[in-house]
Amino acid sequence: MAGVEDRLEKVEKRLDSVEGQVGGLRSEVSGLRGEVTGLRGAVTRLDGEVQKLRVLGEENERRINLVIEVQALHGQKLDEHSGMLAQITKALEPLAAIHAFIQGVAGNHEERITALEKRTGVR
Repeated sequence: MAGVEDRLEKVEKRLDSVEGQVGGLRSEVSGLRGEVTGLRGAVTRLDGEVQKLRVLGEENERRINLVIEVQALHGQKLDEHSGMLAQITKALEPLAAIHAFIQGVAGNHEERITALEKRTGVR
């Protein structure tokens, strides 16, 4: 029976060793559970932040589209005004000819007025 007792003693030592290892594993699993809980909380917070960023992105996209629309409208108005300015410039071309005619005919009208005033004694 001594052989059986030795074998039982060895089995008990192995069981004690396994029991210690299981206790260590339980402790590690408990620590991992705590870490998982912490990670779940972090993921929840990150999910909330991602949602906020999504909302901001949508708002920015809306504003960018509005700016694009306004710029397109301003471009159209600039084209219209450019056309109108060209029409006005063309319509005013005859005035340049009239101005050149008056300068040629009238010359320096201030000198003429001054000379006329001297001759008539108005001044």
